[in-house]
Amino acid sequence: MKNSRTLPLRLPHPALLLLVVWMAALAGAQADSPLEKSMQQMKKAYKDLGAGLDKPLESNKDTYLSLAETIKSSALTARDLVPELAGKLPPDQKAAMVKSYRESMDDLVGAIDALIKNIQNAKWDEARKDLSLLKSDMKDGHREFRRED
Repeated sequence: MKNSRTLPLRLPHPALLLLVVWMAALAGAQADSPLEKSMQQMKKAYKDLGAGLDKPLESNKDTYLSLAETIKSSALTARDLVPELAGKLPPDQKAAMVKSYRESMDDLVGAIDALIKNIQNAKWDEARKDLSLLKSDMKDGHREFRRED
C-alpha cells in the first residue's frame, strides 16, 4: 500500500463565506415574495402551455384553457402587488411606477384573454402567436419593473 498523505482542508476566507450566505438569503427572500411566487406560477403555466401548443390536440383543449386561466389568474394577482423596485424609489416616482406597472399588467391580461378566446375556438396558429406576444410582453415588463440581480 502506498503512503497516503492527507492534505489539510482549506476553508474559504470567512468574509467570502459570509458573502455567499448573504447572497443566498437575498435570493431566497426575493424568490419567496408574493409577486415572485405569482410570476413563477405564470412562468410554469406558460411553459406547459407552450409545449402543448407545439402540437395541439383538440382533446387537450380543456388542459390548455386551464393553463391559460392559471396564467391569467397569476397575472391578476401580480397586478395588485407592488414590484420590489418601487420600494426603492421616492414617493412621487413610486406612484408613477406602480401606475405604469398596473397598466402594463392590464394590457397583459387583455392579451391573455385573446389567447383564451383563440384556444376556445381551436385557432391554434393564432394561439401560438398570442403566446409568443405574451412572452415578449413579459420580457418587456421584466426589463421595466424588475430589479436587476
